[in-house]
Amino acid sequence: MPSNKDGANWLEAIAKPLLEHLPALYPIEEWDVEMDAHIEALLPAMITQGSPEQEPYGMAIKAGLYLLNESLDKSHDIAQEITNTTGSYWHALMHRMEGDYSNAKYWFNDVGHHPIFSNLIGCVRDYLTVKDLADLDNEALSQKLEVLITSPVWNPSVFIDVVELQVSLVQNPTVDSWLRHIQRYEMQLLLQYCYEQSCGGSLLEAIGQK
Repeated sequence: MPSNKDGANWLEAIAKPLLEHLPALYPIEEWDVEMDAHIEALLPAMITQGSPEQEPYGMAIKAGLYLLNESLDKSHDIAQEITNTTGSYWHALMHRMEGDYSNAKYWFNDVGHHPIFSNLIGCVRDYLTVKDLADLDNEALSQKLEVLITSPVWNPSVFIDVVELQVSLVQNPTVDSWLRHIQRYEMQLLLQYCYEQSCGGSLLEAIGQK
């Protein structure tokens, strides 16, 4: 069985820096090649402390770490082997980040209503308000963003539309920053959920954050 030291090592060396990273909406290559090697060497049993019933969530954490490192193909290879809705969530995020927006929506349909949605919409509302949209000169993007942040629940399909508009057409630096921060909230919450399911407790507390 992996030691507690193994668990502490991956949290400090891999999870902490990746949770602080702000991934691109449309990554071209992995953020850190060396980090990819560290993730590759990370066995799901090192995450779950050898508990076989928790292995799918250990795999989901690994898929999420790859995605935070903007290593899309490696994340996809793992996510497509996970049969629960959280695996489908990582799968959907990967397709959104590669620009396959219709496929991302397909996988979000498989996700349904995920437990992180309530916290995610709260994070989005705290981060972005309708007033922030006043200076946007693209009406379609502004309308989509208003729908996103005023919705009573998180709507992943609308966020996909917003990302597609920004990446494919608008390319507004301010909007890019907004959406990357929202994307990071989403990925952080999903990784934290996977940690709770596989290890118990708080991932942020485990890496020394509130």
